[in-house]
Amino acid sequence: MAITTPTLVNELPTARSGPFSFNNDEDDATPAVECVATPGAGKALYLTHVTIAGRTSDVAVTLQDEDGTVLFGPIQCQADGGSILVKDWKYPLKLTDNKALDVLATNGVAFTVYGEYFIGQTA
Repeated sequence: MAITTPTLVNELPTARSGPFSFNNDEDDATPAVECVATPGAGKALYLTHVTIAGRTSDVAVTLQDEDGTVLFGPIQCQADGGSILVKDWKYPLKLTDNKALDVLATNGVAFTVYGEYFIGQTA
């Protein structure tokens, strides 16, 4: 598992909107598909929770930004609910400013990813 460009932040932005959530029930995320759109100039996405589960086949799921920079993962999930990852960040995982959140999966198979986040002013 790798955390690259994003950072875990102890100090939260004073201006923020949310909380929000997303739920992607994917049949194929090869290539990557968007979970959360770009928040806009001077803003960033802050992830606070993610749940990832495989469905009928083994799959490795990776959260990344719109440029393909790995944020979290890959998380290997076994078929038929054999593994479920639930991650709550004590300190939010901040994405690079003005970047969308995408999900990528191996093998072009079905999986589910649910997440919670807020949008914060970065300036």
